[in-house]
This record gives sequence, structure tokens and C-alpha cells, in this order.
Amino acid sequence: PGKINLGIGVYKDETGKTPVLTSVKKAEQYLLENETTKNYLGIDGLPEFGRCTQELLFGKGSALINDKRARTAQTPGGTGALRVAADFLAKNTSVKRVWVSNPSWPNHKSVFNSAGLEVREYAYYDAENHTLDFDALINSLNEAQAGDVVLFHGCCHNPTGIDPTLEQWQTLAQLSVEKGWLPLF
Repeated sequence: PGKINLGIGVYKDETGKTPVLTSVKKAEQYLLENETTKNYLGIDGLPEFGRCTQELLFGKGSALINDKRARTAQTPGGTGALRVAADFLAKNTSVKRVWVSNPSWPNHKSVFNSAGLEVREYAYYDAENHTLDFDALINSLNEAQAGDVVLFHGCCHNPTGIDPTLEQWQTLAQLSVEKGWLPLF
């Protein structure tokens, strides 16, 4: 009693049913009343979304954006994004190994394995103290080799909800440069 399982990505009530929340019904009603077409987005998605994403990541006026060196791909959800990334890495780069946090979702490993990539785990969570185990994370990623890819959750690590601090992100960025592995968000 008094607990909600949010680990599976859907809300279930005490009987195990997945009701449509009132807020969702209101949002759907708003969309229904305000839609102007039944058409879907083209293959490139919504260009404005891509532009805003790049500005959020790299900063407005960034040389990466201005020089057209940044690319954005829209996908149908997180697992779809990982599959696109895995297939791209396997088919278009020399990457052979991807590092995934422990804990993570089992399908994350499966997606990279299905693309023919080796998956290794790096330490992330201190379950006893409910904190990021940054020392163990660094120790794990010291084993990553040049050319490896390290998967990070850009915000709100799933399933722990715990993120590195700005200083810790900076340490990870420096380690990436020193070791020659590529961060993937």
C-alpha cells in the first residue's frame, strides 16, 4: 500500500490495470481539438526540433552548428534511438565494443548485441547508499579502450534517476579524451 511501481514505464493501479490518467485524457482532447492535419512527419522529422536540440546541446551559435557538422536524427523512442545508433556504429565505423551502465535495462544490451557489438558494463550505482558510485564508474571506464563507445543517459539516468554532477561530467569528458573512447547519449 502507498507504493507505485514506476519501473516499467507505465502506471498500474492496485488491481494491476493501466488506466488512462485524467491528465492524459485532457492532453489528448486538446490535441484532437487543435490538430490541423492527419499527415505525419517526413523522414527527417521536425526540423525545428532538431535545431532546438542542437542548440540545447552545443549552444546557440556554436561552430558545430554553424559549420553544419552536427546532425540530429529523430527516432520512435529511446530503444529505437539505441537501435539506430547501434546499427550506425556497426555498419559505418570501426567500433566493436559498447559500454553500458550497471544497472541499465536489459534491452539496451540486447540492442547492441543484435547489431553485432560486444557489450561491457561499467559500474554506476551504489545501491546501499542510493548514490552514484563515481569512483567505481571511473575505475570501470579506465578499462575502456580507444575506439570503444560508452553509453550515457544525458539526464535522469534510467532506472536509478541519479546523474553525475557538472564537475563529474567534466571529469568523464576529460577521461574520454585521454582514453580515446566516444561518449554516446
